Amino acid sequence: MGTKQLRINDAEQIRKRISEFIDKPISLVLTNGMIMSGKLTSVDASKVVVQNMRLKKIPYSFNQIAEIYFDSIA
Repeated sequence: MGTKQLRINDAEQIRKRISEFIDKPISLVLTNGMIMSGKLTSVDASKVVVQNMRLKKIPYSFNQIAEIYFDSIA
């Protein structure tokens, strides 16, 4: 068994497809180069909220997000 990775790096595609990943683990690559991993908990018109491993919910605005990675079992 392997994993299949979905990478979305276009700002318009991120806005269109982000709601598909609610309640699923994702990795965000921020524009400053940091990588944040956690469960996507909510999405609205201006931001996404990710719950990290310490169960803290952290909001990120769309202009902070450069890429989204989603791993699934192939």
